[in-house]
Amino acid sequence: MKLIFWPLFVPTYPSKEVSRLPLQILNVVLASFLKKRAEYRRYWFDFTVGLIIKFVFFLGTLYASPIQTGKEATVKLFGFSLWYLSAHLISKLGNTVIEEAYLGTAEQVLSTKTPPWQVLMGVVIAEIALSSVWVVLFFICAALMIGFSEILSGILSMITEIVVFGSVSLIGMTGIGVFILGLSLRLKQVGAVTEVLLYYLLIFSGFFLSSNLLPTAFHILNYFSPLSWAVQGVNEGWPVFFPALGISLLWLAMGSLVLKQQWHWARKNGKIGSYV
Repeated sequence: MKLIFWPLFVPTYPSKEVSRLPLQILNVVLASFLKKRAEYRRYWFDFTVGLIIKFVFFLGTLYASPIQTGKEATVKLFGFSLWYLSAHLISKLGNTVIEEAYLGTAEQVLSTKTPPWQVLMGVVIAEIALSSVWVVLFFICAALMIGFSEILSGILSMITEIVVFGSVSLIGMTGIGVFILGLSLRLKQVGAVTEVLLYYLLIFSGFFLSSNLLPTAFHILNYFSPLSWAVQGVNEGWPVFFPALGISLLWLAMGSLVLKQQWHWARKNGKIGSYV
């Protein structure tokens, strides 16, 4: 597979370092866009099949429990779309180091003048932007099949909650992705664990199955799920905002701490460029 890489750094000068920071991050984002374009061109069929599988799964689960109101349909569609976006982001973060090591480009990335945190930020921004295109496409198709007028009325009735709680949840899911990224520096093979986590979040976050149907153990686990708090937010409103924000910030802090510790360990033991 032929990959095209955008330069991951821009020459800087001490007096202009702060002013050039957005441009540096922009270059990393462009590099991630070009790499992702190469992946789409090479694996477009796999991406398409994956999207169709998730779409069929969503519709099957949706029709298994009949929708009563437009708001209910919107919550289910919002929850699934947020999960889909988060799943792409977490999978990308969890596999970033292993992927670069496998392709033999880890040294190339690390030898640039771009700090690792800027590379990470660029990857997150690019993945969210590109995955959002798929989410919007999926959202439109599902809305047309469910009933666009009902979905539209549901969105308008809770648009503020959708934006706020969706953004808060995405912060927490990013933290989970960074947490898994940190673990991948030492454990390497974290893909299987990531899949289990993502499908747990899909089934038991509350947008498909009512929380009233879940055993106590799942309620305890969902207390630490940013996605579950997002669903609670659009259902219950602003009283759950601060708990939702607190859980998301907790995951971001934990992810940053684990990544920092494992990064130092991997550098000390020469494991950053290794995929085994």
